[in-house]
Amino acid sequence: MTQQVSGATPTLSKIKKFVRHSMIVAASLLHQSGIFLIVSARKLVRLTERHTIDQTSDRFIIDLPTLHKKVRHELDLQRREYNSYSYFHGYPYQSLGILQIFGERGTEERFDAYELAALIKTSDHVLDIGCNCGFMTLYSAFRTGCSADGIDINPYMIRIGQYCSEYLQLNDRVKLIAQSFLDYRPERLYSVVLSFATHWTDDKNYRVQLQDHLLRIHAMMESGGLLVFETHSADVGNPEFYSALEEMRGHFSWDSCRSMARGTRELYLMRQLPRPPLEGQIVDAAISGVIGDDH
Repeated sequence: MTQQVSGATPTLSKIKKFVRHSMIVAASLLHQSGIFLIVSARKLVRLTERHTIDQTSDRFIIDLPTLHKKVRHELDLQRREYNSYSYFHGYPYQSLGILQIFGERGTEERFDAYELAALIKTSDHVLDIGCNCGFMTLYSAFRTGCSADGIDINPYMIRIGQYCSEYLQLNDRVKLIAQSFLDYRPERLYSVVLSFATHWTDDKNYRVQLQDHLLRIHAMMESGGLLVFETHSADVGNPEFYSALEEMRGHFSWDSCRSMARGTRELYLMRQLPRPPLEGQIVDAAISGVIGDDH
C-alpha cells in the first residue's frame, strides 16, 4: 500500500503540472486573440475616420502585431535552444500591459504597489538586477524619465525587452544587457538599485550568500543610494535570512519592511551607507573590478 501511495504522488504531481501548463498555454492564446481584436477595432476606427487618422495617430496599436511576432520568435528560439531553466513555462515572467505582452506578474501593477514613482526621480540612474525581459527597467524610464540599465542571464528575454524598448522609443535611456550579475562591470555608479527576489535564483545560475549579494550591490551604488529589495517567499519568517540581513546594518540602513504579494514577500527600502575607511579598503580589495575601468 505504501508503494502505491508513493508511486501515485509523482504521477499526480505530473498531472497537475501538465494541467497548469495547458492552462497557461490557453491563456496565452486568449491573450493573442485579444490583441487581434484590439488592433482590428483600431483599424475600423481608422477606416471610418480616414480624413483625420493616419500612421502618426495610432502607430502604438496598429504596429503591435509586428512587435508580437518578434516576441513569439524569441520565445520559440528559447524553447528550442535554451538549456537553462525558463520561468513561467517559457513565457515572460513579467507582463507589460502598455504593449499587451503576456506574462505572470503585472509590471505596471507591481510598479504602483511598490510605489516606485515616488522613489525614482528623473535624475536617477537605475539598475534592475535579474530583470527578465527588463519590463520594470523600461517602465521605470517610461514613467519617471530616469535612465535605467537591466541585466539578466537569459538572452532571449533580454532581446524581447530590447524590442519593447525600441517600440516605446526608450533606447536613449534604457540599456538591457544579457549577462550574469557575477560578471557584470557597470560603467558608473547607480543611485537606485532594484533587486526583486534575485539573490538566489530558481535557474541555479546565481546562488550566493545574501551578504555577498548585498555587498556587490553596495559597491555599485552612489553614496546614500536607494536599494529596493524584495525577498523570496522562502525568506519570509526564516530566522537565518533575518540574521544575515542584520549583518548588513553597517552597509545599509532601513527601518522596517512592507508585506507584499499576500504576505509571501517582503519589501525593504535600504539606504547605502558609506564604508569606514579601513573597512572600505578591505571590501574594495574583495570586490575589485566590480566597477568598470572607465569609472
